Amino acid sequence: MILRFFIAITALFVLSVGHISAQLRFDALSHDFGTIAEDGGSVECLFRCRNTSTTPIVIVAARTSCGCTKVEFSRKPIPADSTATLRVTFNPMNYPGAFARKIAIATSEGNLKEQLLIKGVVTPRHRTIEERYPIVMGEGLRVATNAHIFGYIEHGRAKQSTFEVANTSDRKVELRIDNPHPELTFYHPTTLAPHEEATINFECALGEDCGKYGTLSYTINMYIDGKAARHPLIIGATAIDLRPAKRNNEEPTIVLSKKFINFGAINIDASPRSEKLLISNDGKEPLMIRHIESDGGYFAVSVEGSNRIEGGESRTLRVSINPSKLPFGAVVDRVRIVSNAPSQPVITLRVSAIVEK
Repeated sequence: MILRFFIAITALFVLSVGHISAQLRFDALSHDFGTIAEDGGSVECLFRCRNTSTTPIVIVAARTSCGCTKVEFSRKPIPADSTATLRVTFNPMNYPGAFARKIAIATSEGNLKEQLLIKGVVTPRHRTIEERYPIVMGEGLRVATNAHIFGYIEHGRAKQSTFEVANTSDRKVELRIDNPHPELTFYHPTTLAPHEEATINFECALGEDCGKYGTLSYTINMYIDGKAARHPLIIGATAIDLRPAKRNNEEPTIVLSKKFINFGAINIDASPRSEKLLISNDGKEPLMIRHIESDGGYFAVSVEGSNRIEGGESRTLRVSINPSKLPFGAVVDRVRIVSNAPSQPVITLRVSAIVEK
């Protein structure tokens, strides 16, 4: 009897969900604006829908996937078998290229299964040199950005990138880069003519046996006509082992028994505490823990025993907190564990606590 009742209720729920997804029927679910100019102003379109149910329905929300898209609609009830219109406006400024924006509709009866879609292609407007090179370095020199993050840098495998620069002055300027980092190599013009745009090419290369792992951060000073630039160049990367070109089924795989540790509320005068979790190798080849680091350094993290973990084995990872060395209030840190696991060379553990008086 109970089973039949449960099946009946489930069937009613399924029918109800189907009714919700079909409560409003749109004449079209998408609109293509075609090609529009970035500086041509906002464009708009209308979506017309009909209430196909037997009771009034209210559109309560229209959620867009971007602030460039606005939706106007009435919150008045839509009687059965009546229609309503949604006006969708798209502002193309600062969105050059192809675009596609989704609009999710919620009504008094639930969320619609279908989403509306607007799309098109925005032709870019002419940008001034100040817009294309927003960072002022001094002496008329500007850069598009003064920071670059490489992501992973593998031992023995170099990566290259560029900084775009422009001389906005009416005179020639001399450019010099002071690079004290042996891992970095720069290739750049030594002079820039008036209003010349140029590229600073650079490469980051770590030796196969360099022993560096984890977050790398480089600060490079630039000099324009012998004067220090207003801002340094910043380059970041995460150093890992060289990964094999072809993966195999025996490579080490790192697994944490927890991804989050919360020490909860703890008095600043309390004794140091520790939490433990397991770090395992689900592969066959040995897993090597190369480096452990964190953003804030609030928590001490260490592997008990050897940093080498054979296939199928585990080690205990100890996370310790010393409240007397922490600031008051909520403390959140991200601990990154760097290993030789090719598929996931860096794994993150989040740790938090609330330090009270």
